[in-house]
This record gives sequence, structure tokens and C-alpha cells, in this order.
Amino acid sequence: MTEIDVKNFYTRHGISSPYAIFDLLSDTFYFAKNCDGQFVCANKLLQEKFDLDSAEDVIGKTDFDFLSHDVASRIREDDLAVMSGQLVVKDKFEVVVGVNGKLFWLFTTKTPIKNRKGAIVGVEGFSRDAERSQNIIEPFQVFKSSIEYMQREYMNDVNIADLAELACMSLSTFERKFKKHFSQTPMQYLKHLRIHQACKLLATGYGIKKAFSETGFCDQSYFTKEFRAVIGMTPRQFSLIAEQAKAS
Repeated sequence: MTEIDVKNFYTRHGISSPYAIFDLLSDTFYFAKNCDGQFVCANKLLQEKFDLDSAEDVIGKTDFDFLSHDVASRIREDDLAVMSGQLVVKDKFEVVVGVNGKLFWLFTTKTPIKNRKGAIVGVEGFSRDAERSQNIIEPFQVFKSSIEYMQREYMNDVNIADLAELACMSLSTFERKFKKHFSQTPMQYLKHLRIHQACKLLATGYGIKKAFSETGFCDQSYFTKEFRAVIGMTPRQFSLIAEQAKAS
């Protein structure tokens, strides 16, 4: 879809554009996307989240332009399921890595956008920043120490039993509740955290061997396999793209 089509999304479909009052929201990101996953509207808080000069800079972009491949893929799958009517997303808890590696604890609600004829032409929703809404995050607060520990010690051997102890739970209860709330096991979460850190090192010029050894991986072939599964390319391909971006 062309840039003009994206910018004229609401006029073309004969529907009202969102109210300007959304820009006044202090703890909630508002977004709207077309069927191709391109943003057609975003509030100022979303602009700040992506570290952009203007909310207009979001228009025409997709989640893949701002987020890691695995996170963007998961969001895209949800969007497609919402638009097809197969999924209802209401206050779904998500942990998203934003600019500078910062974690955003979000509660997301999504709904289809319909044109004047009732056909679904996109998806819109809100993501509430849980750190700004402590009353919402309260049931999940028990995992805070465990996640902070993983962020500090990701390059070392992390014992899941120690994480469970930090959360004051038995090992089985911790693993079950962690997967329920984060849609992945503690070890999967740790692996993704390590790979995101490896991306940051590769992007700043670190060699592949140094990047995987400093993020808790002891075998380069395993690191390459897991990196490709999460990011969608090999570490070498990622490094070349990062070098090209610096040169341009």
C-alpha cells in the first residue's frame, strides 16, 4: 500500500479518525493499523515509545520497523487473528523490548476496524503502560525480582529454582504461572533476553564469538541456530545489516 493510501486511510474507508484527546493519555499507547500491518494512526505516547520526532513518523511503518523480529511476529499473529475473528484480545499482558533495550510492561486490548459497509479493514487498540498503572500490574509484581535477576545475570548460569525462590513459589508453581502470564517458559524468556543482548553487542561492532560468549552461550553453532529462530537471520547477516546501516 502506498504512503498516500496509508495517510488517507480513514477518508478512503469513510470512517471517522480517532479523537485528538488520545494524545493526552499519560499511561496508554493508542495505535491503529491497516490489514497490511502498517500504522495509520498513533498517539504521542507511542511516538515517545519508539523515540521518534513526531507521531507522523510512525505512519506507514510496521512493528517490524521498531521491535525485534520475534516480538513483532507475535504481535502480527495476534492482529491477524483479531481481524479474522478468531481471537479476542483484552488486557493481554505483554513484555516488549523498546528503544535502548528498555522493557515495557503492557496490557493490550485490540479490536477490528470496520469501514462504512461493515468490512474489516484493520485493527486498533490500546496498550496501557503497567509501570504507569501500578494498580493493574499488582498481580504480576511477584515476578519483578525474578525478571530483574535474569536481566542482571543473563550472561551466567541461571538456576530456575533460584528464580522461583525470588518469587516465593515452588519450582513447579513458578514455571506454570510464569508460562501462563508470559506465554513462554522461564528458560525461553532467558534465551530471548540473551539473544536481544547479543543483538545490541553485534550492532555496536562486537564480533560473533565475543557476542555469544558474553551473553551466556557456550557453543557458536547453537547460538547461530537460536539466533536465527528468534531474529529471523543469522548473526553474521545481522552484523552486515548493522554495518550497512552505520555506513549509510
